[in-house]
Amino acid sequence: MAAIEWLTGGLDAAFALAKAQQRPLFLYWGAVWCPPCNRVKSEIFARTEFAARAAGVLCYHLDGDSAGAQALAAQYRLRSYPTLVLYAPDGGEITRLPCELDGELFVAAFDAALAVHAAGSSAAAALDAALSATRPLGADEWSLLSHYSWDTDEGKLLGTRALAPTLAALAAAASNPDAAVRLQLHAQLAAGNVDAAFLLGVLADARLARSNMDIFNNSGLNLIKLASRREELAAALGSVAAQWADDFWLSVPDRLMAVRLQMRLARLLAPTQGLQDLISERVNEALAESTDPYERHTLVNTAVSALNDAGLPAQAEQVLLAELPRSHSPYYFMLSLAASARRRNDVAGVLDWYGKAWQASAGAATRLQWGVTYLNSLIDLAPQDSVRIEQAAQGLLADVRAAGADAHQQRNLSQLQKLAPKLAGIAAGPHTATLAAAL
Repeated sequence: MAAIEWLTGGLDAAFALAKAQQRPLFLYWGAVWCPPCNRVKSEIFARTEFAARAAGVLCYHLDGDSAGAQALAAQYRLRSYPTLVLYAPDGGEITRLPCELDGELFVAAFDAALAVHAAGSSAAAALDAALSATRPLGADEWSLLSHYSWDTDEGKLLGTRALAPTLAALAAAASNPDAAVRLQLHAQLAAGNVDAAFLLGVLADARLARSNMDIFNNSGLNLIKLASRREELAAALGSVAAQWADDFWLSVPDRLMAVRLQMRLARLLAPTQGLQDLISERVNEALAESTDPYERHTLVNTAVSALNDAGLPAQAEQVLLAELPRSHSPYYFMLSLAASARRRNDVAGVLDWYGKAWQASAGAATRLQWGVTYLNSLIDLAPQDSVRIEQAAQGLLADVRAAGADAHQQRNLSQLQKLAPKLAGIAAGPHTATLAAAL
């Protein structure tokens, strides 16, 4: 992230500066441990093309663990890490951008957003015009809507509109063919009803498939499960994924995601034993190649998922254990080790790794989240261990107090709300009673 000049000081000051200088403000909301955030840092922020665009706007990084961050997130409707928002100088949202795009496609979407703003429009204005048919939209506006981050909208653009019919209406109205295809993919996923012929047509067009690689890598399996002609679709998408897996223009994590997609598609049709060697080989190659800490963090996360999908949990665990000493946030991978222990029905291992993850974690919001995870697991798996539960409650209470007012905001609040019914269902000791009262 060194190539980008990130503003220091508070977010209010950043908005004030944007207004004074009449420049858009690009906001990145994220966390150190978040794999998609690390992918954004290595795949998008590190690109010279994006840094050149960023020089023309103001950039602000809102770390979810910084003081007051969760309250600001509630105010600006930020929740999922990462959320990427481009604001107009007056503070209104131009658009929210998807983090899953590769660097080249992200830069193109960013350019379209800036062009739309320069023309006096925004995602909200374009959406209203498209749905009301009050005026035709230009190509950049259609690109803006098709590349809107619907997953991180938080009702900001949609308002009270339902997602699936809104996307379907946009897809039907789109005069830009590429935008129509992307919107239709989103619409069919949201509706849970996929047209097999349409999907086969997209996959048969290498350019179209590549421009929607983020959707296929993340949701391709769901698309096929929701459609008829599964075998035909799985074969078609598997062929495309194999091409992406060998495309050296793509980043190492994106290539490995394509290999993982191949694995998941194969599981729909037949036993996966024949692909185990391929998965193992590709994981080893990718890990040997990657040295950037941001890229490696998301790469390890993808590698572990691919290995588990391939029925190679022992190798997945070895990858995690080997990564702990070199990772900038090993406590994130300790959660994966706890999940691995859970699959083996190793209760002691689950609780041990969750406890270690919490103790190793850093940052007010992160510690609160990890502490809730540990205490929830203790109550679920070892409800008789009142001593350990009391110790965990005492430590988590300290984290809640350290978070201050932020403890009851946005992501922190949702975590504590998960814990409240668990505490209500156990015999309360002094610390659990105090913690329950603090929720």
